[in-house]
Amino acid sequence: MISRKIFYSFQSAVVIISQISLMANIWLIFIGLSGCSASKKEDINQYFYRNMEKAGFVGLQAAYIEGGELAWTGNFGQKNLHTGEEVNDSTVFMIASCSKPITALGMMKLFDEGQINLDNDINDYLPFKIANPNYPEKIITIRMLLTHTSSLMDNWDVMTPLYTLGGGGGDSPISLLGLIEKYFLKGGEYYNEEMNFAEYKPGSQKAYCNMGYALTGLLIEMITGDSFPAYMQKEVFKPLGMNNTYWLLVDIPHENIARPHEMKADDAGQVKYEVLDNYGYPDYPDGQIRTTVSDYSQILKLMVNNGLVNGKPFIREETIQEMLRIQYPDVDKYQAISWNYNEFDHWLYYLLIPRLPAHTGVDPGVATVTCFDPANKTGAVIFLNNSAPSAFGTMKLFYMDMVKRLLNEARK
Repeated sequence: MISRKIFYSFQSAVVIISQISLMANIWLIFIGLSGCSASKKEDINQYFYRNMEKAGFVGLQAAYIEGGELAWTGNFGQKNLHTGEEVNDSTVFMIASCSKPITALGMMKLFDEGQINLDNDINDYLPFKIANPNYPEKIITIRMLLTHTSSLMDNWDVMTPLYTLGGGGGDSPISLLGLIEKYFLKGGEYYNEEMNFAEYKPGSQKAYCNMGYALTGLLIEMITGDSFPAYMQKEVFKPLGMNNTYWLLVDIPHENIARPHEMKADDAGQVKYEVLDNYGYPDYPDGQIRTTVSDYSQILKLMVNNGLVNGKPFIREETIQEMLRIQYPDVDKYQAISWNYNEFDHWLYYLLIPRLPAHTGVDPGVATVTCFDPANKTGAVIFLNNSAPSAFGTMKLFYMDMVKRLLNEARK
């Protein structure tokens, strides 16, 4: 199983890119630019069909935002190689860490309504106390959780076995409250002082942390009195018209779900896709949403339209701007609230595409990417139901070329 420990975002993959020589990178830039120019003559649907086959992807959904509105969606390939069923507009994809901006939006809705202060101690809202044992007097704030600066850490020796893969799939039976208590409270089953907490103090460094977003989900439960999925459905999904978006498998009222596909070698050494069960994990607020690109585009529309939904305010413009503001420039000059202006973490990418707020997502059999431009009200989103591209060519195709093509279409 490929875990988020290895591939939780494109940032994990750029290690491969950085090992390629400078001259090779420059050559690839020219190839990319010339290819992009030629592809403008090709219909966008033809472009995706051709490149899906070229890359060997299983199934894909894509969309772009133009002028603050959803302008195009496309569905390509299969949702399940075993059955041959094709992806369609209503097929929901697991989107991994592209879920995080939505979790952050749920918390920012509470901030917008004056129910929380981003800089208060998280323990103001919890029934127990969580602190980094290396700095027990230093508070951890909600803002730190949302910017990966909390000094809380992902212990993958604990987290990976909690995936329901291999056990028939489905949602995790472990509650958010149970997970957080066992993971962050001394004496808990998953507690490990060295692995669960950083040696630096909260707010002083950035380290990407899934468990920080799981804790954000629990905080929402504690503040609102609702379960996290119920709150998000009532206060975010329904008002935004995201009618085919779900946190938990048990809540999906249909079977039109894209199955994850992971590359495996068979007994003969031949590499092919294995169809995985639809799985879950207890830290689900960090990555378990299943949705469509049409629904996810509502999030991008909200961001580029300054908090308006169909011309009516959903959240204040000031709150949207706060989400897009770099929060701790002395710690990380690119990290906003959930969104990151350096998500792809490589100079090559930003020679080809502007530095925009973006997010990626990777889980076993899943890869996603989204970014948007508030200045010209454009955006792009792509969901894939097979394991994250690992060869340079397919990484470049998925994270660079396809995104760039969508953004170019949106700017026409």
